[in-house]
Amino acid sequence: MNISLIKVREPSVSIPEVTPPLGLMYLAGYLRKYRPGKDNINIFDLSVQNEEDVLASLKDEDIVGLSSTNRDGLYLQKIVEKVRKTNRSCKLILGGPIVSSLINELFDRFDIDCGVTHEGERTFLEVIEKFDGGDRPFEAIEGVAYKNGGSKFTGRRESIENLDDEIPFPAWDLVLDKPFSNEYWKRKSFAFFRMEKRYMGLFTSRGCPYTCIYCHDMFAKRFRAHSAERVVSELEYLNTHFGLRDFEFYDDTFNFDRDRTRRICDLIVEKQLKINMYFPNGLRADRLEKDIVEKMAKAGTKVMCFAIETVSERLQKLLRRNLKFDNINDMIEVAVQNGIHAEGFFMLGHPTETKEEMMNTIDFAAKSRLHSAAFSISIPQKGTELFSTYIGENAPQKLGEGYYEYSSAISQLPPDQVRKLLAYTFIKFYLRPKRIFRIIRTFPLSFIFSRRFLVQITKWLDVVFHRRALFKQ
Repeated sequence: MNISLIKVREPSVSIPEVTPPLGLMYLAGYLRKYRPGKDNINIFDLSVQNEEDVLASLKDEDIVGLSSTNRDGLYLQKIVEKVRKTNRSCKLILGGPIVSSLINELFDRFDIDCGVTHEGERTFLEVIEKFDGGDRPFEAIEGVAYKNGGSKFTGRRESIENLDDEIPFPAWDLVLDKPFSNEYWKRKSFAFFRMEKRYMGLFTSRGCPYTCIYCHDMFAKRFRAHSAERVVSELEYLNTHFGLRDFEFYDDTFNFDRDRTRRICDLIVEKQLKINMYFPNGLRADRLEKDIVEKMAKAGTKVMCFAIETVSERLQKLLRRNLKFDNINDMIEVAVQNGIHAEGFFMLGHPTETKEEMMNTIDFAAKSRLHSAAFSISIPQKGTELFSTYIGENAPQKLGEGYYEYSSAISQLPPDQVRKLLAYTFIKFYLRPKRIFRIIRTFPLSFIFSRRFLVQITKWLDVVFHRRALFKQ
């Protein structure tokens, strides 16, 4: 069958980061393993490719798979309509976080044939088999949403247990061998900085055992991981076949298994892989130990993000994050001493959060040894416990715009005050001569040419000289 898989992501000025469509590469690799020689598969990415060119490539496709998030819901509606006009006979399958979030209203919003939820490889394979002449009804396929007098959902499929045996290497060639892959290296990734080189993202594990109420549940709440040997074999393959040296890791909790983390680093050193590693998704700070950070540095870690969010013990319990603060500053210091760029993740505007609690978090970040910090506003996403508890599942939500609709509306401070505090965080954290000089001294070229830092400078100037709050809506 002729199959096209498309990442639906509208190019954005406010969120400029782009990453290769790793999830689609996993689906393509899975089809290749379990349907060898049966399919001609292409991957497209609307965040870096021309929309008209992509649509023109779909005229003869049997299957078109679209992957999207809530943020791009409005854009997704337009793309679905355009795909239907381009190829009326193709089967249109929707995947990604938006399917699980809008499961009960999926077919009211989108003219699709079915939706695939959560961990999608097995379900997607069975749907393809059905459309390729199979007689298996949707009712017998777990993890699929379909239309039958309304939206029907067959229930969540069990997670894949043995990732090493069942999940093949992603079909990297469908992106890395294509001209559009060069666009990723030209644009901004999620790491604080990256020299302008070719890179690839990896998932070395799936699932997260923590139950933070603001987080997604795409891969279930149980940690499942590739073995250290499998992880390093992927790194070796990408390094040897594609000449890649820079890698971003997108795991929810890469370092949950401490021994696996140590083993991965030891193997990289043993095999003398000369690579650079970045962890933009955030590491669980209380699962780090001194020797682990040192091993990660020796293995090539350049950026380590500490997902802290709030320093309020009350909010840590309320959010069910339950982060332990015993050694966080120590681990930041170890990272800094080993030449790793340390970044912190923080959120303001949590449910019932007071101004004092916000200021405590801001002060912690400013006084820490972090090189950089990403401050954001707590956003209740549909499909999360945060949304159902503090907003309500029946609350209206506009696609696309709804991504920000409830932002900062659940703390004790009015939304405009939260946004002003957010503006203040950038000034308090970054406008410290010691921090600036330390970063420039440690990472001179990377820091000076960091697009992200230049963007932050323009935001500071906007606040300082024009007295406008950042992110004012």
